[in-house]
Amino acid sequence: MSPSNAPPVTLRPLRWPADAAPLQAFDASYRASTIFVPELVGLSVSLRETHRSVPFTKTYPAETLVEAAATAPFAVVAESASGTLEGFTAVHLREWNRSAELSALFVAPASRGRGLGRALLAAALEFARGARVRCLGLETQNTNAPAIRFYRRAGFRFCGAHTALYDPATVAPEEIAVFFTYPLDAPPCE
Repeated sequence: MSPSNAPPVTLRPLRWPADAAPLQAFDASYRASTIFVPELVGLSVSLRETHRSVPFTKTYPAETLVEAAATAPFAVVAESASGTLEGFTAVHLREWNRSAELSALFVAPASRGRGLGRALLAAALEFARGARVRCLGLETQNTNAPAIRFYRRAGFRFCGAHTALYDPATVAPEEIAVFFTYPLDAPPCE
């Protein structure tokens, strides 16, 4: 379905606990035919996009999604006219360093490519600006190439990787944490 033919979607604040069940059932999975492989040289790290012969697939545990949204001072859902949860975002504030963390931004697979991610990100950035923090940071996986491309197009800057953050017993061996930041003196996301 093209964006012009897509049914209308409304952004609204998360309603807790009413939205708990839809969040637990939400499909935040992704599939990527490319991943970003970290290249470490001395004290520098860069990411090199690499094609995979077998696409990488990841599914997030439902409790992770619920926790990210339920504990956030800012959480917004994208809801269809029929009441279906099509996406959501959550932001946590870090008072100690006057920053904010984009702790969740997910769009259901069937709803991707319609501008919902951009709309949810714009809402998160508006909240962060209103909270008068200096930047909005995020962590994603090097295996989530679609998200990395999305954040870079939106103006986020790569700021590091953590090769040992994830428990190797719970993630794929090639999966590492990568971090991006959006300085809030930048123009609004469109």
